[in-house]
Amino acid sequence: MYQVLLADDEQSIVDSMIHHIPWQQYGMQVAYTATTGKQAYDILKNTPPHIAILDIRMPGYSGLELCRMVSQEGLGTQIIIISGYAEFSYAQKAIQYGVLGYCLKPVEYSEVVGLLLKAVRNLQQHLPSRITSDDFLDAIEDNDTPKITQYLGEHGILQDICYFASSVSDVPLQIPDALSFRIGPSQYGYISQGTYDRKLLQESACSQKVYGIGLYPYPVMAKDFKAAFYKCIAMAYHFFLEPACKICDSLHDNSFHPLMQQIQSAISFSDKDRLCELLGQLKDKDCHRNFSIQDAGSLYHMILSNPQLLADPQDYILYGYRQLVHEYTSFTDMLDSLLQLLNTTPDPQEESDLSNVYFLKIVKYINTFYYENITLKDVARIVSLNPNYISQLFKKSAGTTFSHYLTNQRITQAKKLLTTTDISINEVSLKTGFNDYFYFLKTFKKYTGHTPSEYRTTYYGQN
Repeated sequence: MYQVLLADDEQSIVDSMIHHIPWQQYGMQVAYTATTGKQAYDILKNTPPHIAILDIRMPGYSGLELCRMVSQEGLGTQIIIISGYAEFSYAQKAIQYGVLGYCLKPVEYSEVVGLLLKAVRNLQQHLPSRITSDDFLDAIEDNDTPKITQYLGEHGILQDICYFASSVSDVPLQIPDALSFRIGPSQYGYISQGTYDRKLLQESACSQKVYGIGLYPYPVMAKDFKAAFYKCIAMAYHFFLEPACKICDSLHDNSFHPLMQQIQSAISFSDKDRLCELLGQLKDKDCHRNFSIQDAGSLYHMILSNPQLLADPQDYILYGYRQLVHEYTSFTDMLDSLLQLLNTTPDPQEESDLSNVYFLKIVKYINTFYYENITLKDVARIVSLNPNYISQLFKKSAGTTFSHYLTNQRITQAKKLLTTTDISINEVSLKTGFNDYFYFLKTFKKYTGHTPSEYRTTYYGQN
């Protein structure tokens, strides 16, 4: 967060700026306030903030004198001057000291915000380069070991190996000496130089709204971050299969599980009867005890991607664990739903039923709530229609699938946020309905040909 000093001998102006400017939205916080030039001088001299908004006339030191001091001592603070009409020519003199600009009273907040964003761009160019949390997540996805190491070093983690944990929780866990970072809605990652206190984590899981915790069982080197981190995230969702299991520290490989192999065979031959029989067996907790959330997702997609088993499978594809958990309350619930879909005979809709009114209502809902964790089933409930009917309706009326339309709407909104705001890329992914930061990176590049960072650098301010 960029630290800001507000200095004006009228306390009401200081209070008004604090209240009316969304500081956090722009990555800033009002760290200091002053009502005299002397107070402002001491702050600038001893703890120089990144940005200072100074009244041109204050008792003790004038804004112009403070500008001169900042310039002569090379403090690097970005300065914005506030002046009345009477001091207009006086304020112009401050430009020679590198002041960004000046705002006339009464202050127009939009004008101040424009100068604040200009200050941030200057700071990003001239301050020592630091790796942001967005950069760190990108580095994990790209296996960029030097950048991973730099980020960890900037946060006090200097060892060659470290330990992973993750949580599905409404707020980050308070883990002593661990670096925490957000990876999606109600999803957090943690990195520590030492092993985690399992008892402390269990207490946290009981005292906070924690759904699940993943503990990667081995120390990890930077070059192995991506694979280990993906597995650790999956472990945190084990509660989907075993609701009573709050902490998971293992991820089983069931590719050679006899039951899974039989299921794969039934799917490949589109043998519905055999598949339903095997899914019924899998509902027994003893059979799926060693399964993981990855297995659940794979099973779901194997069935739904087979056009011989279900119509319009692409509309049901779920791209992340959180979406799977949102769609179904448990693994057993998912199996029941799959069995119901497999045993449902499509009911052809009359042509007259393919109503444009329904289509417009669905499109309006998507365009309004694209940022929420909506699925085809959610929309079907809202408009009281069968999901298969909505799939048919979308293909007929829009020439595309429900999933593709929703994703395109989210990408369109993400592009706007990237080019018109300075919020982090992680925040952009959250505000546009992407449950998983890494999925957002891949999808954005697929749709635009650029990473979110590249797109922002190329097109910022053009939309």
